[in-house]
Amino acid sequence: MSNPSKEKGSRAESLAKELLRKVTGLKFERTPLSGALDAKHGLKSDIYVPKEKNLFSVEVKHYADTYLDYSILTSKNSTLLAWWSQTKREAMQNENKPLLIYKHDRSKFFAAFEDEPKDLDAYRWLLINHEDGIFYTSLLEDWLEHEKPKFIK
Repeated sequence: MSNPSKEKGSRAESLAKELLRKVTGLKFERTPLSGALDAKHGLKSDIYVPKEKNLFSVEVKHYADTYLDYSILTSKNSTLLAWWSQTKREAMQNENKPLLIYKHDRSKFFAAFEDEPKDLDAYRWLLINHEDGIFYTSLLEDWLEHEKPKFIK
């Protein structure tokens, strides 16, 4: 029996992988078992560059609705904040920086990341102060274009 939520997540991972490949020229792949391997394997993320020292642990999320809303300010149970906590935890296990790529139905991809934007006026971003620390979020394509992040060490 199919699981529509899991299929949606798998499609999002594949789309994010292809986008990152196109922009960076790196050979990103989906992580076997979607990051469910034990932390000792260093693959606690959804997509990565095989045979390289990855700088980021990349989590990918896709849900029907947007979760960048008032619940960030009013609830400890905000989905975006829960995703960020998961991303941070897995990045710590991998000794990498956290990168959350997320979207909702019919939207572009967004990125959540730790490093302050280099040029604060170059593109739109939000700063979110959370119990797991400060993070930023923006459109993924803007972050990639303006920050030109390195993905391998």
